Order: sequence, then C-alpha cells, then structure tokens
Amino acid sequence: MTRWILYDHLTWPEVAALPRHCPLVLPLGKGYDREQLAEALSFPEQIAILPAFPFGWRSSGIPVPEGVLKEVLWNLLNSLRDDGFSNVFLLTP
Repeated sequence: MTRWILYDHLTWPEVAALPRHCPLVLPLGKGYDREQLAEALSFPEQIAILPAFPFGWRSSGIPVPEGVLKEVLWNLLNSLRDDGFSNVFLLTP
C-alpha cells in the first residue's frame, strides 16, 4: 500500500530526510484519483504530493499564456531536481 506524504505539511528537516528517489507529484488543479496515480507510478512505497498549482491551463479560472506557464513549471521541476529529487512528475487535469 502506498503511503501518501503531503509535502506542504513537512518541516525542512523532514524534506531533507525524504528519500530522493521518492516520487514527487505536482498536481495542476485538484480532483485526481490517488489509486490511479499510485497505479500509474507502479505502486511505490510512498508518494509525496506537492501543493496543487491552481492556475494556468484552460478552464482553470485564471488563464496564463502557455509560454509563461511552461517556463514556471519547468523552473519548479528543475529546482526540485537540483535538490536531488529524481522522480518528479506533473499531474495534469
């Protein structure tokens, strides 16, 4: 059974202790099915869910130009990779 970690509830020491191979998922919006996500990632021991990114895609309420959204998301993912996380994913609506 996959253990779910809410990244925004972790302290800095807990983030530092998080295994760098742990899948990190950045959801674009809300309303995803955890069981489907765990299955798509081959049921890892744990999955860390980052705070949902609330805007930028069609029907999100606050549109952002595609190029801007792409750069922001790319920067976020690369920052996490720079911190040593090797399994970083976007969860799209």
